[in-house]
Amino acid sequence: MAPLFRRIIPILFVSDLRAERDFYLRLGFRITYEGPEYPYFLALGHGPVEFGIEWHEGFSPAGPDRVLTWQFGVSDLDQAKKLFESAGVPFREELMTPSADWHYRVLHARTPNGYHLLLEEGSG
Repeated sequence: MAPLFRRIIPILFVSDLRAERDFYLRLGFRITYEGPEYPYFLALGHGPVEFGIEWHEGFSPAGPDRVLTWQFGVSDLDQAKKLFESAGVPFREELMTPSADWHYRVLHARTPNGYHLLLEEGSG
């Protein structure tokens, strides 16, 4: 029997829809939906990754970390660093060492609405 659940399409609440959209467009995402039916919502995609962002009255960018770390697996972390640099996105790199024989690098950044964006190498 085929799996019932095939993908996840999260929707992030934001206070500044345009700034969040432009942030992801600078990272190479494309708009996959934007229309008059839902004027405060749009969807973004990059390859198999797709998610929505929605303006939500009362959303406070001071607290997204209490809800979510927005983590993406990337095939080439050095390429992701170059993308961040060319897009003017501040970031920091960290070497993760969960055990003596396991280590990997991650990039930490912030989206315009305060989400912690984490890019992890070798995960997809």
